[in-house]
Amino acid sequence: MSLDKLTKTIIESAEKKAQEISEKYKQEIQKLRDETDEQIKKLTQENNERITQEQALIKTQAISNAELNAQQKILQTKWMIIDEVFQKAQDKFIASDAYINSLKDLIVKNADKTSEIIISKKDYDKLQKLLPNVKLTASDNLLNGLVIKKSRVELNYSLDRIISSLKSELVIELSKLLFIK
Repeated sequence: MSLDKLTKTIIESAEKKAQEISEKYKQEIQKLRDETDEQIKKLTQENNERITQEQALIKTQAISNAELNAQQKILQTKWMIIDEVFQKAQDKFIASDAYINSLKDLIVKNADKTSEIIISKKDYDKLQKLLPNVKLTASDNLLNGLVIKKSRVELNYSLDRIISSLKSELVIELSKLLFIK
């Protein structure tokens, strides 16, 4: 064998070996690219699922908050209506003859000669006509009703206090009547 032929065989063998090595690394590079692409797809899918779950959670929270706010507004409106009903009932009672007669009856039943009877200025004239022999004291501090002071005992019959105590007892019944579903 000649030197040229030997060189040619060595070169061909080296080129073949280089080609095999190149092909092997190309395959490994492609395999790494495929694995990387798979990992990217998997991470993207997991990320999209997490985003979808977070969006659903945010949507659920927003709906819950909106429903809660709506319920609070409805409750506030109901309380305003209940307060308005009590105020109208109080105004109607004060405008009636039953109001002054109730005050007169309270005085007759609960006061004696030593009692101090404090009434609102607006009721003073009406009660003075009904009870001319009873000493009454008009007060700017009392809007309606009366207070009877007997020695150390004070009986508070102010209409605001009476309505307030009745309100706590009647609010459930009133709400059932007003807001039947």
